[in-house]
Amino acid sequence: MMPAPKQGRPRRKRALVWFLAVCVVGIVAVAVWAAVALLAPAREGAEEAVERTAGMHHDQHHPELRFYVPTYAKTEADGTAVLRYEVGDGPDSSVADFLRTYDITAEPKRTGPTGETYTDQFGDMRRVFTVTYDKHGSSARITVRATPLLSPG
Repeated sequence: MMPAPKQGRPRRKRALVWFLAVCVVGIVAVAVWAAVALLAPAREGAEEAVERTAGMHHDQHHPELRFYVPTYAKTEADGTAVLRYEVGDGPDSSVADFLRTYDITAEPKRTGPTGETYTDQFGDMRRVFTVTYDKHGSSARITVRATPLLSPG
């Protein structure tokens, strides 16, 4: 006499096949997600968008890996980009280095004993750089206000 066939085996095989199929689909989904996340260009943060608007983003100037990081960055309701930078008075950080790094060649105008302004144009933005030195002249705050130029018409 033959032994009776076991009832649980076909169900177990079918469940195993489904389980393996779900695992393969999950692995493929994770691989696709990782590829998209790694290969997609990095999104620009809000601070970098303000820098780009004002013409102060490091990609818009010399390809040397040198740039200054703003301590404040905001776009006002009228489209004016406002950035603030703190610079020291040394070989690695100075007002002269800041001006050279961002190609600012405008002549300064004195605004008082501890300040000066520079005005230039970058693309369709009028930029005003206000430099305010501390009491000792060892550091300075640079405020950049980039205002969109009005189109004639």
